[in-house]
Amino acid sequence: MGYQSAVCRHWPGLVMAVSCLPGCFIEPNSGSNLEFDFAEAMQTAADRGTTPQPEQPPADTFFTLYATDFEYYDEDGNGRPDLDMNGEPLVRQAFVFEVQRFEVRKLIDRASPCFIDVEGSRFPGIHVTQVAAKIRVELGVTNPFDPLVPYNDAVDVLTADRRMELLPRLENELKAVASTDATVEPGREDFLYPATAPVGPTGCAETNPGLTDLPHPTCFDDASNALRLRLCRQLWVIAGEDFYEGSDKVYTLPLNGNFYGMVEGMNPVNDGFVGGAGIYVDENLVGHDAYTVNWQYKDLNGDGQPDAPAGMESEIGQPYLFGRSEHITRGVVNATLRNLNSRTIRGELAVFPNLGDDDVHF
Repeated sequence: MGYQSAVCRHWPGLVMAVSCLPGCFIEPNSGSNLEFDFAEAMQTAADRGTTPQPEQPPADTFFTLYATDFEYYDEDGNGRPDLDMNGEPLVRQAFVFEVQRFEVRKLIDRASPCFIDVEGSRFPGIHVTQVAAKIRVELGVTNPFDPLVPYNDAVDVLTADRRMELLPRLENELKAVASTDATVEPGREDFLYPATAPVGPTGCAETNPGLTDLPHPTCFDDASNALRLRLCRQLWVIAGEDFYEGSDKVYTLPLNGNFYGMVEGMNPVNDGFVGGAGIYVDENLVGHDAYTVNWQYKDLNGDGQPDAPAGMESEIGQPYLFGRSEHITRGVVNATLRNLNSRTIRGELAVFPNLGDDDVHF
């Protein structure tokens, strides 16, 4: 692209409060709708304590979408950008404006102590990995294929077994585009789930009535489930509304956080295609030259700065995807987002600006 330098300018979302008397006019919100279609190779951040794969962002990072504007070289003053050896306009400076932060996460995390069923389920508070075991105990069924087992009981057990079979595939094959707890508030620094109680009788509320820690996931007695549900609800309040905890029941309704959509993939439940994510933003994204997705370290200590290791400090993070704006359809801005080093890591972005005055699409 011929970058020579970059200048970062933060463009926060505009929130306006209007006090109105009868008969006054309210200006419509001229925000934008962002539609992402990330290819299956789009990566999650590495797990803590692991070495990132090629082009994979490190642990404790998130993505930021920037709208990008260019100032080009025009040495001969003819009003047209000078070109580099590849025929591309030679950029003097790039100005980036933060539009949206997000994460790409595994749809579910079986290792999370709060991967649970919530109110309205058969066993509120149970760790999802123990549902099949709990149903077998409740119904007294060892072999669901025994002809003496009532039909409905056999169906319940086999349905729970199928749910357990699908969990590893949901975790390893599907990725959610979700909100990010990138910047913590005071009192939420470095949020991590606390360690659970140990495995065994002392880790279950039924056999240890004084238990105050999260029960061990293998504890599925009613007292442990109730305690786990209450503690996880409290922890999600501490973590904040942007902390993502996924659900295997209804993908679009996570246990906590915001779900924007999915990375392309095949749903192992029904072999159907999934993909596409959408976000509404306050900014009216008109006239920008390009769009950039960078990854950045989270601010887990609450000092207002990314927790980047020495030599990796950057106000705008590290490049991951880039694409120039194209006007293919009236009223829509498109950008094909590509990774510099990998052909498979890519995405398509469609921007629908001027929502307050949109007479084209809605």
